[in-house]
Amino acid sequence: MKVVVLGGGIAGLCMGIYLHQHDIDVSVNERQIFSAVGGHAFLMHHDGITVLNELAINSNALLPGKEVHTFMLRDSEGLILNEKTLEDWQCFKRTDLLACLNQLLPAYRLKNNRVFSHFIYETDQIVAAAFSNGEVEYGDVFIGADGANSIVRQQIFGEVKFEPGKVKEVVGIIQHAELAGSLQGRFTKFQQKDQGLSFGLIPTSATEMVWFMQYDPLLADIPEGISSRSSGQYHEQLRQLCLNLLKDFPAEVQEVLKYNDFRTSYIWNTRDFDLLPSFHYQNVVLMGDAAHVALPFTSAGTTNAMLDAKTLSHCMLNYPSLPAAFSAYYQLRADSIKEHVNLGRTLRDSFLDATSTGVIPLISTVIK
Repeated sequence: MKVVVLGGGIAGLCMGIYLHQHDIDVSVNERQIFSAVGGHAFLMHHDGITVLNELAINSNALLPGKEVHTFMLRDSEGLILNEKTLEDWQCFKRTDLLACLNQLLPAYRLKNNRVFSHFIYETDQIVAAAFSNGEVEYGDVFIGADGANSIVRQQIFGEVKFEPGKVKEVVGIIQHAELAGSLQGRFTKFQQKDQGLSFGLIPTSATEMVWFMQYDPLLADIPEGISSRSSGQYHEQLRQLCLNLLKDFPAEVQEVLKYNDFRTSYIWNTRDFDLLPSFHYQNVVLMGDAAHVALPFTSAGTTNAMLDAKTLSHCMLNYPSLPAAFSAYYQLRADSIKEHVNLGRTLRDSFLDATSTGVIPLISTVIK
């Protein structure tokens, strides 16, 4: 059996590693060559960390990740509203995790510079994936792991109805040894009491921190005409947006904004879509953000992508036929995904209603 994975991000790489470990012929196809620069960071729960340990069990790879043992919610004046001990959470830089996964997958399994274009059919059966550079990869199974804007999903299921997230998020990363040192092991979030506005800080190393600002765009936003992330005007407008919205937040927040390079920051327009009725059609199956997207309040996206890889590979290896394997994969993952989508929307609505000061914005450990 030859498996063609379309997308070499976290989900696709995890799937490729699992299949390679079980001697399945697999090709992971990625649109660009990995570069260990850029990108930001995210939180990962025990379930995702377990997958990473399984993938690296027979290697000498140094696993990334920085322990996060405490969540602290403070108001916009700095007063502590809630403090919670976190069990088995870590913060990962996206580039560090991708670098680790790239090491765990043999180079001959990964093919770069391949932007998926379309499927090739023979007698109504998909037999190959064609790429925009003219290359073709034949296979028996095709796995769409090409992200939220999945071309694979679009060609198989048609357009999905994205629901606007109603909340935008600015993300950045800074080097600041003093501030990072004072916040080691803590995810600190400042929440304005009467508006949909918050600011989060998570150390990724002894000297580095990732930060984010979640905001209701009805409060303020960058004018629609300024859309290019590469323009100087965009970066200056973004800086002014953050400074204006966060002007009354504590000194730690002002320090971050002072040292942040806004040329490396961006606005994320959050969105999601309802659970699909199936994750597969014939010999094509979806995983990760191609299969499901939840709002960022759940901190579940990366963990879910890695659990998809574990579950899908297990089903493909242990069920007697592909239809049975794909159906089992959906049954095992659908309820959890639906709960995360609903949880994200609940937390989003609470955030916008400015009543979220008692809510811990992390995935519930009862959701598996």
